[in-house]
Parts: sequence; C-alpha cells; structure tokens
Amino acid sequence: MKKIVHALFVFVLALMFTGTSGNAQNASLSLQGILIQDNGQAAPDSFYQLTFKLWKSATSTALVDSVWGDTFDSVKVTGGKYNIVLGSGTPLNAPFDQAYYLGVSLGSGSGAEYMPRPRLTAAPAGLALLGSGNEFTSGGAVGIGTVSPNASALLDITATTKGLLIPRMTDAQKRAIATPDIGTLVFQTDKIKGFYYFDGALWQHITGSVRQVGEQYAGGIIFYVDAKGQHGLVAALNDQSTGAEWGCSGTPMTHAYGTKRGCGEANTASIVDKDSCATAGIAARLCDELVLNGYSDWFLPSQDELDLMYDNLKVAGLGGFGNAAYWSSSAVSSTTARSQNFSDGTQSSSAKTSTFRVRAIRRF
Repeated sequence: MKKIVHALFVFVLALMFTGTSGNAQNASLSLQGILIQDNGQAAPDSFYQLTFKLWKSATSTALVDSVWGDTFDSVKVTGGKYNIVLGSGTPLNAPFDQAYYLGVSLGSGSGAEYMPRPRLTAAPAGLALLGSGNEFTSGGAVGIGTVSPNASALLDITATTKGLLIPRMTDAQKRAIATPDIGTLVFQTDKIKGFYYFDGALWQHITGSVRQVGEQYAGGIIFYVDAKGQHGLVAALNDQSTGAEWGCSGTPMTHAYGTKRGCGEANTASIVDKDSCATAGIAARLCDELVLNGYSDWFLPSQDELDLMYDNLKVAGLGGFGNAAYWSSSAVSSTTARSQNFSDGTQSSSAKTSTFRVRAIRRF
C-alpha cells in the first residue's frame, strides 16, 4: 500500500458538557477527516488506530505546548473518510481561550504527525462561549475585558477608555416599545433627556428629582411638567363623576373665565365661593372637596389644562379616561361653560346644566 497521508476537515457537530474545571471545559468535539495515500487515492477501507493531540503551536513538540491527547484503536475509514468525537474517551478539558492546532498520527502516537497541523478556527473556538468561569460563558459570571469576572455580577465589563452604550431613542420611540419588561432601560434623547426604566406600569426617569408626563406621582398621574421637570400638574387616577352639572346656571362668573394653564385653581375657588353655587355635587365642588391619596388641594382644570390632559394622557392611552365629555372650570357666560369631548378632543361651549364627566387635578 502506498504511504498514507492525511487531510482534515473540522465541523462542529455536537457540543456536550459534563462538568467544568476552572477555565477548562469537559467538552466533546465532533470532527470529520480524510486519510489519503501519497498518490492521491483514498486509504483502503479498514479500521485504523489514530492518535489526536491538541497543540498550542503549529510545529512545537514540547510537552509544555501539548494541551490534550487521546488514541482511538478502531477508527472506521470508508472511502478515506472517518468521523470521530474528540473527548469521548479522554476528557477534552481545554480552555478554548486561544488558537489550537490538531495533531493527527497513525498508531499510538509514537510516530510522526501529519503536517501541517490544521488550526482549529472560529467554530471550535466558539466553545469558549460555554461553561462557567470563561471570558464569555453560558453559566456563571460573564466577563467583557476581563477573564476573571467578579463573582457578585452576572456581567462584569472592565474598561478604562470606553463606556457602555445602551439604546438611545426619542420619547415617542420609547413609548412605542411593545410590552416592555420590568427593568427595561433606555436613554431618551428629547424632551426631558436622560435614562428611563420601565417599572412594570410606567416609564420612570432614573433620577428622582426629574418628573415626566405619564408618571404616577403626587397623588395622581402627571400630565404636565415644567422645563426643569420638577413642577407641574397631576390628574386624579379616576373620574370624580361620570355625570355632574357644571352648576351655577344663571349666575355670572366674572372671576371664572380664565382658560389658560394655571387658571383652573383660581376658577375653582371663585366658583365655590359663590353662595349661589353651594349645590352639592357640581363639578367644581367635587374637586374642591376631594381628599385623595393624602392630598386635599384638588381643583377643576381650566380649558387649557383639560386640553393638556387630553393630549398628554388620553391620546397616549393613559389615565383611564372615558370617550365622553369632561367639564373644565372655564365659564363662558351665565349659562354656559367650556367642555371637551375626550373621544376626539373637540372643545365646546355647553349648557351648565349638562351632565359631563369630572376629573380633578392638582399642582406639585
């Protein structure tokens, strides 16, 4: 028979783990090789004794460069091809944290290896992703920039010249995230910029001194914040009535005509101070007399404040508002006042005797 030479093709077919030892991995690596004669013909079909070794070097035979070795006594070769599972005999406990070279020889390993030794490339090196205690692991701590991740952390990122960059997006993009899981973290690039996390119900700014629209705070849900994110307006979490009159029909309300943001509190105070508006259950009194979540300074929103609630809460699906008309505290005449339909946002001048929904607000 002609002299047998060797060619090797390595494929990761199966990765099986039966334990770990430090940074090493008790793994099995399935590979396929070809034995050919020096005339280029396949080796005769038979059973051969083959020895496999892993080396740190492509040429060195020094013991210090040897990583692993095993001899297989009866390797079936058909058409020159054979399949073998390294690690099925002698455990393949090797830390796949560098390049290795595979030595193959006929017999028990005393003979010369076929050269050149093929280098195990990316696929077998992927074993470094598995096990525990490695730079990248499927169990235990994961280290990026360190081969010794801190035992107290699942992910340990070590660097002195670079940082961690998490997803950056606008407020609208953040709110469009479908079913965010609790603890989801993003960086918001517009409006009140900064890091936000999802608490299971709402997106919260990561710094406690900055408030945001949609956050539950100060007894209700925020629908307006100032430029510094520290002060604003909150709406009660529920309607105070689903059918209340504005009241005071026929009574001029000279000091309750304010429509701008900031007028609701004064409007409400003016309404309840009128002797002719003492009727219990009218919209302004429901708000003025409300004690909710430890707060007693609620009032009926002005026209613009009501519109802010619609734009910033109702349109965003927040606050539990109905698709119905809500009263503002802004009077129009002795018999009419401003209301807003929360099904489409339209504002109207309505008879004070109409029965609409009421939602109280307060400042923080």
